[in-house]
Amino acid sequence: MYLKEIGRVELLSGEEERRLAQAIEDGNRAALELDRPDLTDVERRRLMRAVNAGQSAKSELIQANLRLVVSIAKRYTLRGMQFLDLIQEGNLGLMRAVDKFDYTKGFKFSTYATW
Repeated sequence: MYLKEIGRVELLSGEEERRLAQAIEDGNRAALELDRPDLTDVERRRLMRAVNAGQSAKSELIQANLRLVVSIAKRYTLRGMQFLDLIQEGNLGLMRAVDKFDYTKGFKFSTYATW
């Protein structure tokens, strides 16, 4: 069931990855600015929209790369861990890679995440 579901998610182009990574970065920056006490209601709403867009972009980037985790996990199935445990650990690594990805360096996300 899980494998069929992740197979339905479209793969991203390099440009889409950069767009999502930029939205994530903008959302993270907006989240930091939300702590300022001098914000107007309009500014606060604008920042909240950026935070929400960043969270959505992060989710989309993760979902689009779940197949990558499965393909890497398949390579390690005969090394003592259960396949589902490998996927679970890989998903944690994927989430960390999304947080750390620097799109300005020009690499595709999959290259960064597998390295």
